[in-house]
Amino acid sequence: MESQGRLRRLFISASLGNALISIIKIMGGLLSGSTALLADGSDSILNVVSSSIAYRFYTRSLKPPDERHPYGHKRFEVYGSLLILLLMAATFSFVGFMALDRFSHGEPERVDPIGIVFAVASLGLNLTVSSLLRVYGRGSQIALTESRHTSLDVVEGIMTLSGVILGSFVSAYFDLAATFIILVIVFYFIYGTLQELRSQILDTSPPQSVIDAIKEEALNLKGVRGVHSLRARVVGDKIYADLHLEVSPRLTVEEAHQICDELETNVNKRFGGKVDLTIHVEPKGDEN
Repeated sequence: MESQGRLRRLFISASLGNALISIIKIMGGLLSGSTALLADGSDSILNVVSSSIAYRFYTRSLKPPDERHPYGHKRFEVYGSLLILLLMAATFSFVGFMALDRFSHGEPERVDPIGIVFAVASLGLNLTVSSLLRVYGRGSQIALTESRHTSLDVVEGIMTLSGVILGSFVSAYFDLAATFIILVIVFYFIYGTLQELRSQILDTSPPQSVIDAIKEEALNLKGVRGVHSLRARVVGDKIYADLHLEVSPRLTVEEAHQICDELETNVNKRFGGKVDLTIHVEPKGDEN
């Protein structure tokens, strides 16, 4: 419960931090005429929305299993992450159109140097928010997505600062170039995160070492003659596994049940309570 409260506070703090960052960038872009700052500011506004989405769906993912969702609500985090990526794609499609439109009208005016001050200030705040999410958001898929998103903002901030400096003293084309580089970075982030979320959506099996460990715990129990049809899937930070446990047909129902209880206890002790185990008991041969 303490970690859940910490993550809630973290998401609220990230939303407030991103709101301040977005104001600084948008003001800097308007005052200096920097497309890169405006693009970066648009992303920060998106961060405010995405942090709110992250908070909402993380809270919903904590609900215990119910009649309609017997395996819990962990996939709400995946759903929230997909919404964040969709918003990013829509926002940067608009930014890309804006940059292309400016580029098509000939060489624009140089960026006002005042933009450098705003770029430096926003970069410092980006570093702070990103560090907080990375350090205190461990154990949550959606917090991880937000952490990577804000880490991306740090890279964007460095690129924006470079574009604003060169756009102020050399040519405004550097400011536009920084904008297009930011768009490429965002596309790469969206693609990479989608690849990671795919494993959550498709019920991907955990590493083979986890499967082997569960089988090992079962075969180490007295009275177990074999294990088969062992399979598992990852849902958020939980692993749902089921297996067929072969035991002597002469065991009583109570004795077989005790073996199952012992196996569940041992597996959960080994994996910190993150494995939900379903066991099917089968008779195997006769005792001599």
